[in-house]
Amino acid sequence: MAWKKYQPDRTDFLINTEWGIPGGNLSKKEAQSTGKKLFQKRWVTREEKRRLQEEHAAYSSIRSTGILLIIGSGLLLINLFFLLKSSVSAKMIWAFFELVYAVALLAAGIGLFRFVCWGRNIALFIFLSFLIMPFTPLLGNDKGAPVLMIIGLTGFYYLLRRPARKIFAPAAAEEDSPPVRPGKSVLLWIVYAILALAVLFIYFTFDLHRAEKRAAAVCQSARQGTSVEDFLANLPPENYRIIKADDRVIIVPRVGMGRHACIVFRDGKKITGSKTGFDD
Repeated sequence: MAWKKYQPDRTDFLINTEWGIPGGNLSKKEAQSTGKKLFQKRWVTREEKRRLQEEHAAYSSIRSTGILLIIGSGLLLINLFFLLKSSVSAKMIWAFFELVYAVALLAAGIGLFRFVCWGRNIALFIFLSFLIMPFTPLLGNDKGAPVLMIIGLTGFYYLLRRPARKIFAPAAAEEDSPPVRPGKSVLLWIVYAILALAVLFIYFTFDLHRAEKRAAAVCQSARQGTSVEDFLANLPPENYRIIKADDRVIIVPRVGMGRHACIVFRDGKKITGSKTGFDD
């Protein structure tokens, strides 16, 4: 059975036409003599097969992205229900934020599922926010921030690559546009790679800077003569990892990949000094 038509009105896509020749209408010998191959129970040329696979992959990835966004919207609404029943401080602010995000995810998902341009535009804003939020206090301490950034970059790739751009472009505009040069896809890959590396570099630089500031702040608060236990009691365990030794305590911020630390020296129960350290 041939693949279904995703956009019947977009006949500029081969997959949306009555492509190929039904397998029963042409013998194998006749097909081979004309260079045709059996694909999805229809005879097609090598070029037609390549186009069909490319177009099917583009349509499928867009629709799958839409479904995932709709699922994400549902998960946010479920989390919103439990959030409103909890005793979290400032929960109404969080609830409003989650509600707006859930609505945006739902709208983008429906738009992508229907292959409409406004759905793509909303989705791009959402994926852009995935790249920005890890640098904000909102998700600054979230260990899932790198995953969120990878999702954002992946979303940009699937929605901005050439077949996807053609799907969301008006048919007339696409027909009047000049043909795409073969090297353009390679250039896009380079751009995506540079963008990914730049975002990751900025994130890890930002992460290391936060760790350095936290380690310095801990060392600054470690006053000589203070009780070690009282000092450590003021450090939130979700933000710091504490390693105790005989004559020192190493306090490592949980951000920054464990590269920065504050080393607090002690003579039993009292602090005698401190210094910052960097694990190169």
